Amino acid sequence: MSSVLPEQGRAPDAAAAALEIEGLSKTFPGGKGLRNVSLGIAPGSVHALLGQNGCGKSTLIKILAGVYQPDPGSRARVRGREIELGSAKQSREAGLRFIHQDLGLIPSLDVTDNLALGVGYSARGWLSDSVEHRKAQALLDRYGIDIDARERLDRLSAAQQSLVAIARALGDDDASGPRLIVLDEPTAALQSTEVELLFSLIEALKREGNSILYVTHRLDEVFAIGDRVTVLRDGELIANREVAELDHDSLVHLIVGRAVDGIEPGSPHLDRPVVLEARGLGGASVERADIKLHTGEIVGLAGLLGSGYEDLPFLLFGAVRRESGRILLDGEEVEIRDPRDAISRGIAFAPADRKRLSSIQGWSLRENITLPRLTPGAGGWLSERKEGAEVMPWLDLMRVSFSSHTLLSTLSGGNQQRVVLARWLRAKARVLLLQEPTNGVDSGAKHAIYVALREAAGNGTTVLFSSSDAEELVAIADRVIVMNDGSIGAELSGPSLTLDNLLRASMVGADTGVANA
Repeated sequence: MSSVLPEQGRAPDAAAAALEIEGLSKTFPGGKGLRNVSLGIAPGSVHALLGQNGCGKSTLIKILAGVYQPDPGSRARVRGREIELGSAKQSREAGLRFIHQDLGLIPSLDVTDNLALGVGYSARGWLSDSVEHRKAQALLDRYGIDIDARERLDRLSAAQQSLVAIARALGDDDASGPRLIVLDEPTAALQSTEVELLFSLIEALKREGNSILYVTHRLDEVFAIGDRVTVLRDGELIANREVAELDHDSLVHLIVGRAVDGIEPGSPHLDRPVVLEARGLGGASVERADIKLHTGEIVGLAGLLGSGYEDLPFLLFGAVRRESGRILLDGEEVEIRDPRDAISRGIAFAPADRKRLSSIQGWSLRENITLPRLTPGAGGWLSERKEGAEVMPWLDLMRVSFSSHTLLSTLSGGNQQRVVLARWLRAKARVLLLQEPTNGVDSGAKHAIYVALREAAGNGTTVLFSSSDAEELVAIADRVIVMNDGSIGAELSGPSLTLDNLLRASMVGADTGVANA
């Protein structure tokens, strides 16, 4: 990359790099956020940005979006024209568009109104609902997104809400030329069919000359759609490489700085006592579920969106109204009307929606971790010092390198997830229900979570976790339950628990011949 950037007044050059960054640094109190990072993104390409949580990815994106101001000397140009880093106005005028992990949507509004946020309505005077709905529906249909533009956002699944946010960014045609679209963990809540839709959209955008800066922790996605990759570690540039030059192991080594040991596959523990059982359980998208969870086993839960797999943990935890069936604990029927009943019986749940359902963002790490099981001292008073000392081993176990007094809201999504898991491991829950436990978590931290779950299972905790990551299910689960059309379609374990069988069972269920293998 040239060390001399053109003047700001220069017109955009369609043949120039979509984005060039030179010497980008950002200093935060207590240390550097980014140190002298340079990269270039070719027009019409997918450029992956990788690194562990806290490596500087979010800082780089926020500087591009104008949220943070960089240190002096940091420079950038878009299609040959210099822009002011840290300026939201110049970023937008240059055609940079952002889809953050926090989608920036309003649940109480319908899809049409959410698509208009930040973009505006088609009319400049009197608004017509029918006109705006038709415009919004045309945008969704253009990208093959099967959502009614009149539907309220809070009635959509997390995956559907992600697609609305993506459509909003893609439908903004105000840029003067090709756009650079920054996608920050866009597939975290998407199913395989929806991921395929997103990938097809990305290919179409590339053909139009647009470029994608793609942030993900799912390395298979990098090899599926990536052209080039930049790796950050501790705020520094580690590598700028062509994806074709790398394989999975070499990419992990660049991200983590060392080789990451594999997790030994488990085996079913059907000879152990049944700790939790559901008979004919129904509610939400679950028509009927019969499952048995044995002491100290890790059971995966898979399926397509709408199959019931996303709602089953909520039913078991009492967070969704049960319409039929029974729940048994240690062979005895129990009444779980709400989460309070579940927690009192040793059942814990960490939903995928960390910010809304799994944590209290304005509280400290210490307060979030000790909330389910407080340990008052003499006179019933809580000691912050003792509480903090008790929390630190759990933070260390989950590789969260922050003070227990740190506000949870200041942590990255991956670190927040590890804090939520630390809470329930500390509470010594008998049954641990997890939904997408490694969403937004980097390769090294995923390994730490897998090890922690294995240790918990070894100590007698039963784990049921749902995941849209088939490789993760195969890697960590002793057996996997696959749901189809609201009921159990297949159960895979041992030699039958392979990636191909799991994907096949998720798509077509018991007709594949792998049911209850």
